[in-house]
Amino acid sequence: MFSFIKVGVAAGKAPYGVAKKDDANVNMNRMRDTVESARGVVNDTRNKLIERGQKLGEVEIASKQMSERAEEFASLPHKVMLKQKQKAE
Repeated sequence: MFSFIKVGVAAGKAPYGVAKKDDANVNMNRMRDTVESARGVVNDTRNKLIERGQKLGEVEIASKQMSERAEEFASLPHKVMLKQKQKAE
């Protein structure tokens, strides 16, 4: 007579296609975990970029110093020659 009324275990089941609260919580937790994981990756990447920038700055300073020393070294033979010339006079 009333076949649409369910009792027992079947009475607590949601109809097909209806999201359960538990499913929503599980999905929300999965999404939260995914966001936290992505946040961690972004933070690691940002820290590595900062570190790389610092290292590039150090390399730039060292490169400038080497260039200055190379210029000094290149001019040294000319200075020595001029001194030798002055002594000879």
